[in-house]
Amino acid sequence: MTYFVVMAGGSGTRFWPKSRKNLPKQFLRLFSEKSLLQETVNRLLGIADYNEILIVANKSHIEHLKNQLPLIPEKNILFEPFVRNTAPCIALAALLLEE
Repeated sequence: MTYFVVMAGGSGTRFWPKSRKNLPKQFLRLFSEKSLLQETVNRLLGIADYNEILIVANKSHIEHLKNQLPLIPEKNILFEPFVRNTAPCIALAALLLEE
C-alpha cells in the first residue's frame, strides 16, 4: 500500500504575524475558504483516499487537525515527540509505516 505523508508541524514563527504558536500557517485560510492543510489534503484526494494519508503534526494542534480534517482516521495522525524539522519528521513517518 502507498501512503502519502503530509508534514503539518510548525511553531507559527515563519509567517508571523499571521501565524502564531497556537495557529501556525498550515491552519490558516490564505487563498480560499480552506486552510493550506485542507488544500494539500484535497489535492491528494485525486490520487489517494483518506486511509492512505498520514499527517505528522505537533500534538498541541490536535483540535485544529480534528476540526479541519475530520475524515482522516485518528490512527493516521502522528505526533512528533520533538520539533526537529523535516528529516526527523520523515524518519518518524517511515519508521511507523515500517511497523
